[in-house]
Amino acid sequence: MFYFCKLILYFSFYSFLGWVCECIYCSVIQKKLVNRGFLTGPVCPVYGFGALLVIFLLRPFTQNAFLVFFCGMLVTSVLEYFTALLLERLFHMKWWDYSQFRFHIHGRVCLLNSVLFGLLSAVVVLVIHPSAAYVAERLSVTAIYVLGGILVVLFMADTLLSVRTTLEISGKLEQLYAAAEELRERSESYKQQFQQNIESKFENKLQKLRSAADLEEYRTEFEEKRAAAAEHIEKLKARIAMLIRSNKLHRRLINAFPHLKSLRYQNTFEKFREAIKEKRWNTRK
Repeated sequence: MFYFCKLILYFSFYSFLGWVCECIYCSVIQKKLVNRGFLTGPVCPVYGFGALLVIFLLRPFTQNAFLVFFCGMLVTSVLEYFTALLLERLFHMKWWDYSQFRFHIHGRVCLLNSVLFGLLSAVVVLVIHPSAAYVAERLSVTAIYVLGGILVVLFMADTLLSVRTTLEISGKLEQLYAAAEELRERSESYKQQFQQNIESKFENKLQKLRSAADLEEYRTEFEEKRAAAAEHIEKLKARIAMLIRSNKLHRRLINAFPHLKSLRYQNTFEKFREAIKEKRWNTRK
């Protein structure tokens, strides 16, 4: 348990450093402050896992900086690839996409990022971790247990919250897609039945009916059907308006991953993203 709590301290520390690096890198590119990461808190767990892997796997090579760089590049790239694959399978979303870069593999990893991760691995193994280990060794047993326990609880709570937020977004996309498709079909049907050539329809119907009274009865029935169809369309629009309502967690997650894509409902997701920005849903698109 003591060793586990110590690992949690290292994991949290490197997850935080990774979050800092991600935020700085992405904020510079997007020219605005970006809170990166799947989790809500100031951590990127994939960096924590990556740091622990390179620290313990590359321990035999600490005397050779080139080997640390090369092996670190390989280890972290494999981790990033399978992390992307796992997230795609779990949530049916593509969280990052390096397809625009040269030398990429399925858009999940690319040579540029792999080189950067190799450099980070060398810095962590050769420079940062010796100092971090020195500080950790001077913490009391009680402090390590208390800090480790608190951090485990925080990570678990944040993970549950973030997973729930992601599932909520996935559920919204599915419902929005169904509602938008029904709205499109209903709108087309309404236009054809109740807006196009209405007078011609009445004239043709009059030729088949016996009297003007019959036509008036038909006109009344026609208007009732048109009103019912229009009401149903308005209900669908109201449902869509309700579905695009988002909280801060939804907006944070979407803003944290500007290249986030839905593997099932990408067109709907793009409209959802724009609707969040504009606080409305354009039904004519």
